Amino acid sequence: MTRRDVKKTLKGLRVTASAVGIAVLAQGLGGLILGPLADATNGEVSARVRVHVRTQPTTSSKSLTVLSVGQTLSAHGSKDGWTEVTYNGRTAYVASAYLVGGSAQAGAPTSAQSNGTTTASKGTVYSTVTLNLRSGPSTKDSIGALVQRGTRMELTGTVSGDWAQLTFNGKTYWAAASYLSGTAASAYSSLPTATGKARGTTVLMVRTTPNSDFTNLGDVPTGTIFDTTGKVTNGMAQVIHGGAVRWVNNRYLTPIDLKAAPTAPAVPKTTLRYATTVLNIWAASTGTRYNGEIPRGGELQVTGIVQNGRAQIVRNGEIRWVTARYVSSTPPASSGGGASAGNSGNINKGYSSGLEKTNANVQAIAWDVWGRFPQIKTQYGWRRDVTPDHPAGRAVDVMIPSYKSNQALGWEIANYYRANAATFNINYIIFGQKIWSVQRNKEGWRSMASRGNDTANHYDHVHINTYG
Repeated sequence: MTRRDVKKTLKGLRVTASAVGIAVLAQGLGGLILGPLADATNGEVSARVRVHVRTQPTTSSKSLTVLSVGQTLSAHGSKDGWTEVTYNGRTAYVASAYLVGGSAQAGAPTSAQSNGTTTASKGTVYSTVTLNLRSGPSTKDSIGALVQRGTRMELTGTVSGDWAQLTFNGKTYWAAASYLSGTAASAYSSLPTATGKARGTTVLMVRTTPNSDFTNLGDVPTGTIFDTTGKVTNGMAQVIHGGAVRWVNNRYLTPIDLKAAPTAPAVPKTTLRYATTVLNIWAASTGTRYNGEIPRGGELQVTGIVQNGRAQIVRNGEIRWVTARYVSSTPPASSGGGASAGNSGNINKGYSSGLEKTNANVQAIAWDVWGRFPQIKTQYGWRRDVTPDHPAGRAVDVMIPSYKSNQALGWEIANYYRANAATFNINYIIFGQKIWSVQRNKEGWRSMASRGNDTANHYDHVHINTYG
């Protein structure tokens, strides 16, 4: 996008095709700048944010240093959004948008309003990724709409920090400015050309780079189809995923012909076994990534392969792993309840487990659930986990029978213990991919990001966490 396009369309908003996030924006590496553009020609210039000093006038060139706010350098002219400066006796370049001073300045700064926002010129913008539009200028505000890459929207002229207010389909929203572009063409121009498609043969980690400095953007399930560019670096294949250039392990990609009927990956033969305790479902035979649980007594389809103490299973058509020592050829015996409320004896009922190792608050909740909601047969307390709640014995999972058609019961339980949080010394509750906490009670039930499946998203159980 040319400087003329920027001034004409945004008049005080600088846009680049880079969509690398707010943290990167703060360091001056790209994105939408919600303020006046500096265009220093000669004289002393100062950094108005932390910004790189580079060997060439491109963001891909080597960084010589990062200027702190207020640091000054001698400027020798500006062109195409870059100012030539002298750094340690050599010629270098700094993005003009992050500088103030010099003999030629940008127009008047944006004006502050009483609510903490500022005003800027209106104009048309386009999303550079699949983008959440929110009710306010932060990730804590609710999502009102989801737009695809290249969607046209109109700026209202109001900004707040790194967020821009805009209209879409007649409604007003806020969007992270680093994911907006001034022209439709520039919203797509940064992507390489896809040369084919490939399917992932296992769960794949999505990376930002093919090198050791990558950021893990999470996993995608087996069978995910990627647009591929044909480039492979360090064993990582370059793909287009989520409207951006990403990298995945090339070893687990298989090219596909879209004209041919897709075939499901072969599933190995299995044998029926049972879980003798609550089991985490591990993504691999090593590591700490897991995506759900199997209750005590739950059926397991094992392949007979055991690695690193974990047994390979097939679950929902995908290869997963569980701790081998808790796999049995026969179901575990039912441990019927033999204690009354407040009794420290055998608290288990049905296929419940781990409740005897929980604190008094959790045990009181468990017995109250059984007395108040007779539909509930299974609850889980203490277990080993990568998160601290269950290993500390301060949480209980109330399992909802036939949960897909029984969400009303789950919400009845969740709302009851929310209303009685003080009685049971409850800290927070999670159900149906929403969370409520004592500290943020006025906000009610808040949406949570997806963790990949119904168990991880707490659709099949109410998670109640207590103090102490």
